[in-house]
Amino acid sequence: MYSLIIGAVAVAFLLRRTRLWINLYRQRQSLKSENKCKEPPRYPNRDPIFGLDLAWRNYIGFSTHNLLPDLAARYRTIGDTYSLRMGSTRSLSTNEPENIKAILSTNFTSYSFGSKRTNALKPFLGQSIFTVTGRAWQHSRAMIRPNLTKDQFIDAEMSTFEKHFHRLLSVLPKDGTKVDLQPLFFRFTLDTSIELLMGQDVSLKQQVTDMFDHAEGLIGHEFLLSFIPFRPSRREYLKASRLCHEWVDRYVHKAIEEHRFQASSTFAEKDKASDTGKYSLLHELVKETYDVPRVRGELIGMLTAARETTASALSSLWFTLARRPDIVKRLQAEVVELGGERPTFEQLKKMKYLQSVIQEVLRLYPPLPVNMRTAVEDNVLPTGGGPDRSSPIFVKKGQLIVFNVFAMHRRQDIYGADAEIFMPERWEDSTLRPGWGFLPFNGGPRICLGQQFALTEIGYTTVRLLQEFQAVEARDSSNWQENWNLNCSVLSG
Repeated sequence: MYSLIIGAVAVAFLLRRTRLWINLYRQRQSLKSENKCKEPPRYPNRDPIFGLDLAWRNYIGFSTHNLLPDLAARYRTIGDTYSLRMGSTRSLSTNEPENIKAILSTNFTSYSFGSKRTNALKPFLGQSIFTVTGRAWQHSRAMIRPNLTKDQFIDAEMSTFEKHFHRLLSVLPKDGTKVDLQPLFFRFTLDTSIELLMGQDVSLKQQVTDMFDHAEGLIGHEFLLSFIPFRPSRREYLKASRLCHEWVDRYVHKAIEEHRFQASSTFAEKDKASDTGKYSLLHELVKETYDVPRVRGELIGMLTAARETTASALSSLWFTLARRPDIVKRLQAEVVELGGERPTFEQLKKMKYLQSVIQEVLRLYPPLPVNMRTAVEDNVLPTGGGPDRSSPIFVKKGQLIVFNVFAMHRRQDIYGADAEIFMPERWEDSTLRPGWGFLPFNGGPRICLGQQFALTEIGYTTVRLLQEFQAVEARDSSNWQENWNLNCSVLSG
């Protein structure tokens, strides 16, 4: 009797699952037919089941600091959008502007971060604008965005940049001795970010820098080795993240105590506190919530983004200047017009050649060269399928899509035959309108909130260094190679 009941239940379950599968199949076929979807080209996996050959190739490229050129070469060989097997499912990879626009903007609600990205970032960034989605993300953005555009924050930027620039200047040799600027840039941008975002002055403390460097340096391994369940680097990553959390938590608790005191103080005490208090994102966040993990996550997320993006771009910029005296000469001519005065926010924006140089650095050496999203529903990308690579492509729910900004920024059909050459003058050409083909700060609703902050710090630091030093030269002949952690910087500093 029981066996008959169990059998009947099993048959009913199978029939229901079969009916659901048939309905889903028909819906997908209908969506494909309506949009005239065709299959994209495929990466020639030697391992068609798990794609371990591709995983190994990527790991070797990452370890030898040559992954980005290899990824770019694949698009030229296979196509600007192609499917690949790495793991148990088939993913897509694209450097096509229209597809990236669809992922980040047009079909924004059809995509989310996915488990791979979240599992790699969440131990370090926690509940932050860079890891949450939906209403939680909307709340984070609404809480952070106004504070990055306030006049008090912009005023604090310039004075903080100058203060820490003098400290940077104090450790730079004046006798022409060789110096590696990249670690100094990372310490400098960490200091400015901590002071502006947390209201604390850590003044080039190597211990703090090393702590964040170690945690961020393990994130690249989390992405590439995610298919290994008990990897030693995971335990090390969790420990490094915890140390950063404990350091930030001290200041979060302090800010909460200060806010509680002010909330219960007399008007006279509040006035006194506001006169001596320093504007910071931390103090603005605790006005919104006393949730320590939430505030910590937002702070570490913004701190890491501000520091990594700016330091990476500064490192690549000065790596290039050390090899291009012609560019230094043109920049010096523009800087001289300041008459030795510190540049203001408005003056930096008007320095056209400086802005062109920064744009070119962000084009050839984007700090975030590769990103990814996972489809949360069936949808369609506009191009990349069929023999001519121009037909729409069907994307099924759960499918991972990797989009490559590094490769897109080097496409000759967008930037010309000289796309691989560092040439700031291309941005002086009014006919160059790359649109979604230029994406150093992401795009769509999730466009980087700290974009203006990063551009201002890059420009300000570059101008001030050019005011102090008349020349810069490379002491080696190495070419730019990637050093890929959370963001991408230059290997040889």
